[in-house]
Amino acid sequence: MKLSKIKELLQAEVLWGDEFLDTEVLSACGADLMSDILADTKVSAVLLTGLTHRQIIQTAVMGDFVAVTFVRGKIPPKDVIELARQAKVPLLKTNLPLYETCGILYEAGLRQTHTKDVTSKPERAEEVESAQTMKLTYDILGNDFNNAGKAAEQAKMVLKQIGIDPSVIRRVSIAAYEAEMNIVIHAHKGQLIFAITPAYIELIAEDQGPGISDVQKALEEGYSTAPARIRELGFGAGMGLPNMKKFTDIFEIDSVIGKGTKVRMVINL
Repeated sequence: MKLSKIKELLQAEVLWGDEFLDTEVLSACGADLMSDILADTKVSAVLLTGLTHRQIIQTAVMGDFVAVTFVRGKIPPKDVIELARQAKVPLLKTNLPLYETCGILYEAGLRQTHTKDVTSKPERAEEVESAQTMKLTYDILGNDFNNAGKAAEQAKMVLKQIGIDPSVIRRVSIAAYEAEMNIVIHAHKGQLIFAITPAYIELIAEDQGPGISDVQKALEEGYSTAPARIRELGFGAGMGLPNMKKFTDIFEIDSVIGKGTKVRMVINL
C-alpha cells in the first residue's frame, strides 16, 4: 500500500515529506510506549502514535519505520519536524484515534509483515578473534534527553557505511538505543562501546549510577523503577532490558549498588 493511500484512508495531513507519498508500506504499528515500538518486528511499516516529542523520531529511525502518523490530531513541535526532515522520515497527522486508525488500515489490507524471529539464537562461537576490529565509543550524560539516541543513531550510520546486513543493523540499533536510554533515564553518566568484527558485534553499556538492586526482577517484562515524568514521555514501561536481551545473541549484566551497571551484548553476523 502506498503512503498516499494511507493518507487518504486516514484523512491525514502531510506535515512533512510530500515527496515520499509513493513509498510502499507493508504494515503498521500502533503504540504510545517506546519499548513496544522498538520491540515491533514488522518491516517497511508506518508508525501510528500520539507521542510528539523528539525521541519518537529517534525511535522511528532505530526501528526502520518508513513514516510516522500522529493520531488524535497531535502536531509535534517545529524542532521535531525538523529532526524528521533531517532523518528523511515523512510525518502525517490524522484527527482519528489510535484504535480507529489501526482498524481502518487493517481492514484495508495492511496486515502484519514481520522480520525473522529475533529470539532465535544462531550457533556461532563468539570468541572468533580478528585483527580487523573497529571500535566506537560514545559518552552519554544522564538526563540529557536532547541528545538521547544520537549515539545509537551514529553507530547505525557507521554500520550501514561498512555494509553490515540490515537485519543485524536493526538488532544492534534497538539494543543500543535501549541501553542508551537506560543510561539517560537512570544514571549520572555512562558510555556505549561498540566492537565490530567480521564475526560479531559486541556492545557494552557501562554507567555510573545507583545500580540495580534486583537484576532478575529488572529483567522481567513490565518491571520498572522509572518516575512518572519519564513514563509520560513513553519510556519506563519495563521493556528496556528485556528488549536488549531479546535482540542479542549473548546478554550479560552486572550491577553494583551505589556504583553502576555494566551490560554486555553480542550480536552474531
